[in-house]
Amino acid sequence: MSTVAIKAKQAKPFLKWAGGKSQLLSQFEALYPRELKQGNIKKYIEPFIGGGAVFFDVVQKYNLSSAFISDVNPEIVMVYQVIQQEPEKLIEKLDNLAQKYQSLSEDNRKKIYYELREQYNKQRLRINYQQYNDDWISRSAILIFLNRTCFNGLFRLN
Repeated sequence: MSTVAIKAKQAKPFLKWAGGKSQLLSQFEALYPRELKQGNIKKYIEPFIGGGAVFFDVVQKYNLSSAFISDVNPEIVMVYQVIQQEPEKLIEKLDNLAQKYQSLSEDNRKKIYYELREQYNKQRLRINYQQYNDDWISRSAILIFLNRTCFNGLFRLN
């Protein structure tokens, strides 16, 4: 029997986001507090998580005991809460969307994109962002799907 080395993958932002910081991480790291690099900071607070590039970078490189994330956008907060609480259900919904999308012609892909975007925009007025519920899982899957299939990660909310 042979052994195979498995390289652990680093978590990266799952959303393409306007103002994303992924390409600037090396420049930001030079500005991280010395105390963080020395292991003297144990708590990380991210008030504007967005796509999460800085968050993922910090929590994977430094020995923290806790991290807290927030954002002014309730949609983003909702997605991160779904990932935290029910990642398997979210992945299942994303897999279903991906399989359906990939089986379609280019014209039908555009059609389903616009249908899902319309559904997403209409649902926004009915969603309760204060109380976790099953609607959050579907909505999070649609948000991620729209984000990954639209032009340059900049989809429009009406």
